[in-house]
Amino acid sequence: MNTTLVIGAGRFGKHLAIDLCQMGNEVMLVDRNEKIIDELSHRVTAAEIGDYTLYSNLQALGVEDYDYIFVCIGKFQESLVIVDHLKRLGAKHVIAKASSSVHERFLNMAGADAIIYPERDSAFTSAVEYSNRNIYDFIKLSDDEGIYEIEVPNSWCGKSLLTLNVRKILGLSVIASKDENGKVTAIKDPEYVFSKNEHIIVMGNKNDIRKLTKN
Repeated sequence: MNTTLVIGAGRFGKHLAIDLCQMGNEVMLVDRNEKIIDELSHRVTAAEIGDYTLYSNLQALGVEDYDYIFVCIGKFQESLVIVDHLKRLGAKHVIAKASSSVHERFLNMAGADAIIYPERDSAFTSAVEYSNRNIYDFIKLSDDEGIYEIEVPNSWCGKSLLTLNVRKILGLSVIASKDENGKVTAIKDPEYVFSKNEHIIVMGNKNDIRKLTKN
C-alpha cells in the first residue's frame, strides 16, 4: 500500500484518485473546487479544499511524507508552479500530467520525476488496438515495448508453453490467460496448454507482436 497525494480533481485526477483508493492505497485528493471535493470525499481516504499553487498550502500537507504525488492540473503555469514547489519541499516522487509536448518539456525542467500524457497515450493505445483486429488491449511500456491482449495463434492451440519455447524463439513473455468470461489467470506452469477459446496477455517488442498477429 502506498500513500498518494493527487492534486487536481478534474476528469483525469478524479478517476485516478478513485482507482488508486480502490486498489488499496491511501489517497489524499485536493482541489480548489469545494463542490467537487464534497462529491468525492467519501470515495477517497481524505480530501481537502485549497489553492495548492500556494507554497504554504502544499507545505501544510507534509508532501515529503507521500510515496507518490500526482499533479493532475491542466493549466500550464499552475502545474509548473506546483511541481517546482513540491520538489523544493522535498517530495519524493512527483508524477505530472502534461497536455502538450511543450508542457511536458517544461514539467521535466521544473523537476517532475515522471510525466503522464493521458490524451497522447490513449490515442496511441487506440491506434494500436484498431489497426490490428487481433489485438484487443494494449499497455505501452516504452516506444518499443508493450503488454498486449491477443488471440491465441492457431499454431499454438493444443501445444504447451514449454513446447513452443516462446521466450527463446519469439522473444516474448506470456504472462496470463483470459477466458471467455474475462477472468485473467497468471500462467506460471511451463506445461500450460493453449486453447482457441482464450486470449493471452503477452509482453514484448511491438515488431515481434506484429509478426505474431499478422493476418
